[in-house]
Amino acid sequence: MGSFSLFAVLLLVLFARGNNAARLYPTSQKAADHEMLAGEYYGVSVTMDVYDFLLTSDQYSLAGVRIFNEGDGAATSLSVIQVNPGTFGGDSATHLFGFWSPEAGAPIALGDVISPVSQPNGAKQTITVKVIKDTASGDWLVHYGFNQGDPKLIGRYPKSLFTGGLADRATHINIGGVVQASNTGLVPMGSGYLPTNDSMAMAASFSNIEIIDRNGKALLLNHDFPGYSSKPDVYSVSPVINGQFFYGGPYRTTT
Repeated sequence: MGSFSLFAVLLLVLFARGNNAARLYPTSQKAADHEMLAGEYYGVSVTMDVYDFLLTSDQYSLAGVRIFNEGDGAATSLSVIQVNPGTFGGDSATHLFGFWSPEAGAPIALGDVISPVSQPNGAKQTITVKVIKDTASGDWLVHYGFNQGDPKLIGRYPKSLFTGGLADRATHINIGGVVQASNTGLVPMGSGYLPTNDSMAMAASFSNIEIIDRNGKALLLNHDFPGYSSKPDVYSVSPVINGQFFYGGPYRTTT
C-alpha cells in the first residue's frame, strides 16, 4: 500500500508561458480541478476524502489546494502555496509530510500517521484543511482537522518568505487532483472513480469549500467555477454545487 501524505510546499513555478493551468502543471502531470476566478483571496477551507493506493515508486497521486498569486504574469512571478494529501509509491504507512514551519503543540506533527482511509464502497474518512492569512503577522496559517474535527493550527508560511504577491494576498485558488508517472500506466486520482452518473457515489469529493475574505469571514462557495482537465477522457471534475464537487478517475471501474 502506498503512503498517504499531507504536505504543503512553497513553489516558484517556472514555465515559459500559457495560462495558469499550464504554469501550475508540467506536461508530465495530469490534473483535474476547479480554479477560482481572478480576485483577492485571503484563505480557503476544504474538506476532502482520504484514500491510498498500491503505487510503484515512479508514481504519485495528489489532491488538495493551491493558493497562488500570479504576479505580473511573468513565469517567474507566479508564487504558490500547496496543501496536498497524496499517495506515493514505495511506503506502506499513511503519514503527514510537510515543508511549512511547524507549530509548537500542534495536534498532529510532520511524520505522524493518518489513519484510517476511505473505501469507495464503504465509510468515508476525511480531512479538513484551512489556510488563512493572519491579519496581525501577515503569515499564512495552516490548520488541519480529521473527520469533521475542528481544524487546529499545525504550521505557517511566514510572510517573510514572500516579496509582494502572497505577502499581501492571493489572486487565485485552485482545488483538485494531480497524478504523475514516469511510465505510460494510468495512476488513480481521488478514489480512482470518474465522477459520472454511474459512479458518482464512489468518486472522491471536496466539500464544505469556503473562501475567506480580507476580514477573515468564510463564505461557502455556492456557485460553479471553471473546471480543467488535462486528459478529460481519463480524469474529470463535476460542477461545484453548494460548496462540493467530485473528481478523479480512472483506476477502478464500476463493475
